[in-house]
Amino acid sequence: MNSVVLAHVTVFAGSALACVAALPRARRVRHPETREGLVGLLLAVTIWAGGYVGYLLAPGERLKIAFYIAGFIAALFAVGAWLYFCAAYTGRSPRRAPHRWVVVGVFFVTSALKATNPLHNLYFTAAWTTEPFPHLAIRHELLYWVVLGVSYAIVAVGFYMLLEQFYYTGADSRPLAALAAMTAVPTVATLIGGELPWLLPLLYEPPGVALFALGTLFVYFHRFETIQFAAESDDAAVFLDQGGRIRDYNRAARLLFPSLAGSVGQPLDTVLPHLAIERGGDDVIEVDLGDSDDLRRFYEVSRNTFTSGGATAGELLTIDDVTDRERYRLRLEERTEQLEALNRVVRHDIRNDMAVIRGWSETLRDHVDDDGQDALDRVLRKSDHVIELTETARDFVDSLTGDAIPDIKPVDLRELIEDEVQAAQDSYPDAEFRLRDDSSQVTVRANEMLSSVFRNLLNNAVQHNDSDTPQVTIGCETDDNRVRVRIADNGPGVPDDEKTTIFGKGERGIDSAGSGIGLYLVYVLTDQFGGDVWVEDNDPRGAVFVVELPVAEESLDPSASSDGSQDPFVGPDAVVETDPER
Repeated sequence: MNSVVLAHVTVFAGSALACVAALPRARRVRHPETREGLVGLLLAVTIWAGGYVGYLLAPGERLKIAFYIAGFIAALFAVGAWLYFCAAYTGRSPRRAPHRWVVVGVFFVTSALKATNPLHNLYFTAAWTTEPFPHLAIRHELLYWVVLGVSYAIVAVGFYMLLEQFYYTGADSRPLAALAAMTAVPTVATLIGGELPWLLPLLYEPPGVALFALGTLFVYFHRFETIQFAAESDDAAVFLDQGGRIRDYNRAARLLFPSLAGSVGQPLDTVLPHLAIERGGDDVIEVDLGDSDDLRRFYEVSRNTFTSGGATAGELLTIDDVTDRERYRLRLEERTEQLEALNRVVRHDIRNDMAVIRGWSETLRDHVDDDGQDALDRVLRKSDHVIELTETARDFVDSLTGDAIPDIKPVDLRELIEDEVQAAQDSYPDAEFRLRDDSSQVTVRANEMLSSVFRNLLNNAVQHNDSDTPQVTIGCETDDNRVRVRIADNGPGVPDDEKTTIFGKGERGIDSAGSGIGLYLVYVLTDQFGGDVWVEDNDPRGAVFVVELPVAEESLDPSASSDGSQDPFVGPDAVVETDPER
């Protein structure tokens, strides 16, 4: 066998065998699309190189041309597989690429033209020659060079993707960048093939692909995979081996922590001790970039373990910038401390002082004449109102800070409302409170703070009532695992344009157009319990405040109808009519 033929057969056969040997390793790539692209590339190059071997060794012109065309078509599919692989490896999902079906169609049309070349000879012509040895010589036509130019442009796009990926990862990516660059070296042989006596006019890229496959899959496999994960996001990433030594890092990490430069192989706890969080845990670290608080940055460090063959191969540390979140959290903590300080003042100082004022005012009853009695009564009522406000403010602060909010649990609704109605009756002896009688019991999902909801609503029904005798009726109905408590009064009612703002829902604050902090607290608490509150018109006048709460499962009464016909509080003598629909 001629030495030129032997050299060509050896190069292409070796390339095909190398690609076949690399297939099992390629199937171990964890990223699905990257795996598909790499496996497709290796299969295409195997057929490509194998077709050239058949072209050189097969007897007869037809068989040689058939092998050559098979390799020729496989080369085109290798171009597509290369682009697919590069896009997937760099985080650009080829399955979601725009106009992908048009590209696939162009590839198949081009392949069909190659397969039918013997009919039109647009790609190449073949003729026997004796130089440099007897063989079937291939002469490429214009369409071949056009398609080759387009193919090289596509391949160049893939190279750009890879090199960009390697650039944004750590210094340990240089071996892979070198392998990718070596893949392009055989292109020179393709371009000058036929110009030298010992080079045939063939496509010589299979050896370069084989070298890239062997290098990435057998020598730098773990590095190949970790680099892909490193550049998938803009977050800084550091890779560790089993011993906690730095294996690699991406460009974002190097810019964030300059001490990483040249640190490959060194223990993490000596290079970046503040990143050495406990294995398997996450943490937030603070990086001081200057004297100003504005230069302080906060980063959340997450650890993810790499495994190979069931054994831990290393870890990926991802550093996510959470500065805005942490600054907001610190501001909330500061405001919480301020609220807690306010709570202490309200709970102790103001309430105690008002209790003293009320006590001394009571001692004046026997020392004022009839003209001063009315003024004293006003002072006592206002004192009671201020004490009530301190209790509401205390509950409100507790609801925000969480100090007085235990876990949600079953609460006996009737017992709680009876206690609050009795307390309201004691506070307002001139008002009439009616709790509709029924022996049924309902348990709702809430906690001790539920008492503040009904205390504020009952007080509100009297304080904002312009009738000579305030009348408040409390009823209840169940419907689809929900219970609605209706507190109806005979006051002036609530205008329609205030019904949506009276609880402060729109502005979510105590400065809303509502009746004060008490109603906003009612809204906050019912929302925490998974319920709701709203106001309706009463008939013939007044307002109905409706509190809807989830019923605890253990209290569901199978005898209750879904249409609300059974009312745990409302008996057959109900006198207040309200619209049950919101």
